[in-house]
Amino acid sequence: MALPESAVVFKNDETPREGTAQKRHIEYIFIDESGDLGEYGSVYFTIVALATHAPAVLGRIIKRVRERKLKKKLRELSEIKANNSTEAIRKDVLRRLSGCECSISAVAIQKSKVKENLFKHKEKLYNYLCGLLFEHISLNTEVVDITVDRKHGNMLLQEDFNRYVESRIKSRNASLEIRIRHLESHASSALQVVDFVAWAVNRKFTHGDSSYYDIIKHRIRNQGKEEIWR
Repeated sequence: MALPESAVVFKNDETPREGTAQKRHIEYIFIDESGDLGEYGSVYFTIVALATHAPAVLGRIIKRVRERKLKKKLRELSEIKANNSTEAIRKDVLRRLSGCECSISAVAIQKSKVKENLFKHKEKLYNYLCGLLFEHISLNTEVVDITVDRKHGNMLLQEDFNRYVESRIKSRNASLEIRIRHLESHASSALQVVDFVAWAVNRKFTHGDSSYYDIIKHRIRNQGKEEIWR
C-alpha cells in the first residue's frame, strides 16, 4: 500500500538510499551538536544541520581522511571525532566539505543566558533549538530524510522529538514526506562530518577562534546570526 505524500515515516538504524533521489526529490539532513545542555559544563551549546542531495559525498570525505590522514593503527577506529582530532585532520575534513554542494544551518546559545528552569527540561530545549534550524533550510523538495545523532535509547523521547520536528517542518510545507532516524555517530559517516562542523561553530563562540569556521562559513545559510538569546 502506497504512503500518502503527507505521511511521516519514523525509522531507526537505516542508511539513506541516495539512489532513490533519481525518482523522487529528496533533501537529506544530518543533525549533530557540540557542547552540552547541562546547567554547567560547556560555555556554549551549538547544534548544526547539514542539508544535501548527495549524502554519499559526505561518506567519501571520512573515507579519504581515514586513508590519507590517519596513521595505519588508527584507521580502524569506529569513528572520527573533531574533539579528538589534530588540527590537520579538522581542517582537511572542513576543506573537503567546503567544496561540496550542501547548506548548513547553525544555532548557538551561551548557556549563562538560558533561563534556569529550561535546564530541567533539556529534552524540550533540545527539540526547540533543533526546530530553529529548519527556519534556514530550503524545503523545496518532496521528501525530507533526517538523520540525527542519537542522544539516548528512550523511544518516548525520540518520538517526542520526531513529532516536534514534524510539526515545525509541516508548518512550512504540509505536503512533505518526512523520514526521521536516530543513529549513533559511529554508524554514520555523514554525522561524523557534521560533528566537525558543530565543533568549528562552537569553537568560534567559545574560544573566539574562527579559523575553522571560516573554512565553511560560505556554506552557512544564517552566517552571522547563529547565536540567539544574546
